[in-house]
This record gives sequence, structure tokens and C-alpha cells, in this order.
Amino acid sequence: MSNRTADLDLTGAAEAFCARLSAEGRSPATISAYRRDIALVARVAGELTPGIVCRAVTAGLLDQVFSDGAVTESERGPRSAASLHRMKAAVRAFFAWAVEAGVVEDNPARSIRMHRLPRKLPVFLTTAEKKRLLKELKGRTDFSALRDRAMIEVLLGTGIRLGELAALDMDDIDLDAKHLRVRAKGNVPQVKFIKTDLRTLLRHYLAERRRHGRPEMEALFLSNRDGRLCQRQIANRLAHWLRKAGIEKELTPHGLRHTFATHLYGATNDLLVVQRALGHRDVSTTQIYTHLVDGQLEEALERL
Repeated sequence: MSNRTADLDLTGAAEAFCARLSAEGRSPATISAYRRDIALVARVAGELTPGIVCRAVTAGLLDQVFSDGAVTESERGPRSAASLHRMKAAVRAFFAWAVEAGVVEDNPARSIRMHRLPRKLPVFLTTAEKKRLLKELKGRTDFSALRDRAMIEVLLGTGIRLGELAALDMDDIDLDAKHLRVRAKGNVPQVKFIKTDLRTLLRHYLAERRRHGRPEMEALFLSNRDGRLCQRQIANRLAHWLRKAGIEKELTPHGLRHTFATHLYGATNDLLVVQRALGHRDVSTTQIYTHLVDGQLEEALERL
């Protein structure tokens, strides 16, 4: 261990860890969550043992940290099991990196126990709700509605994430090759197939987009002020059309990804197809959609 890393404090080490995550292509939101969680743990550890450096952190101290009210409680009350689980996962990842980077010799977080959380079923649109939403959009003729319909149908037709949609440029769409290109999690390039009716819609949208937007703007989806639509704006547009369609579910744009996956599994009954379509590395991540479809089956049988 070098002299430079031997006395590194938790805050300095956390910034080095986040820099590593950034170099690996992790998303800004993920890095921000790691930084926030580790900062809280570092603050509490510093209060329990003033001036502590990374190499002096012990398993016993981490036990004290995770028993401290500053960690177990938030301003709104007891911290949720999911929040504590995420924080423990962040600390484990941080100290695993610290060992690899030579900041510490032994991993004090190795003994942190992670209890498996019950998997929460995601919210998605039923087939009837999906039809209602698209019917509401198809009845509009203005450019903003056409843009919103194109965004929503891309999410429903490809299953890409909100951040991937917001980052799309004009050059990422190749209708002749029937695909669009995205930068997925970890900055991994992926190609998504565009089905026939979605290609028709996008061809119409692109023609209007070229008429309405400035030629120098690369973004595929523009705001009313000719800037790239941000993720919050896209979420707000979806919420607007859900209200218009009379759909009262609290559905985010990620819920359209769940809708895509659920309907794809229902149509194919092939989990590996859904895994490939979503770009999941591990099929266990995709298995939740079998439960969703089983639930639909149970409801259908009840109606017989």
C-alpha cells in the first residue's frame, strides 16, 4: 500500500471510486446514488470515530453505522428496506474496489449481510389500456402530438429505456435497415428492430420533424423551443396523454418498457426472446415477466 493511499479518508476514496464508475460507463444516476449513500456512511463513521481513514474501518464499525439512527431513519421516518439494501450494496461495492485499488488491505464490508428483498411487480398497461392510449394520440393532428405519439410508440415497440430515448439523434434511426441504435447501460451500443407500423409512423414523423426543426439540431425529439427533450419533459408528456386517455395508473416511461416486455412474453412465451429484446445480461432479471403473465392468466380464468 502506497503512502498516498494508506491514509485516504472515506470522502476522498469515495470520489476515486465514483471516478472509476464513470470510467466504466456507469450512468450519472447510478454514480450519484453511490456517492450519496457512501457520503452518508462516511459522515456517520466520522461521527463515531473522528478522523478515521479507510484502512482503519472495521466490520464492527460498519455494524455500528448501519445501526445508527442517522442511517436507519430519514426525515420522513424509518428508512425503507430497499433504501438500506441499496446503501449496503453501495458500501460492499466501494470496499471491494478499495481492496482492488490498494486503499485497504482487508475488506471490512465482507460480513455485511444482504437480505433478499421481495420483488415488487412493475406497473404496466394492459392491452385495452394500450389501445386507449394510442387511440387518443392517433386522433390528433398537431406536430407536438405526432412527436409524443412517436416517442410513446418507440418505447412500446422497442422496450428501450427513457434515457436511451431522450439521447436518440436523427442519425440513430435507419428505416431502410429497420433498426435504431442506442447506447444502453454501461455505454454498450445496441441495435433495436423497428417493426413495420412503427417504421411507417417514424417515416411520417421524420418528414414533419425536418420541416419543424432546425437542420443543425441532432436530437430526434425536440421540445417546443427546438431543444432536445429531457427525460422529465418526456415523462410529463406521457402523464398528459395518460390523463387524456382516462388511464389512472401511476405509470412512468419505464412502465412502457415493462408493457413491451410483458406483451412480448405473452405473445412468445419465450423468456430468452424477452431477455434479448431488453438487453438483460442475466435471464433472472427477466423472470419477473413470467409472474406478470401468470397473473393475467389467473384473471382470465376467473372470468370464464
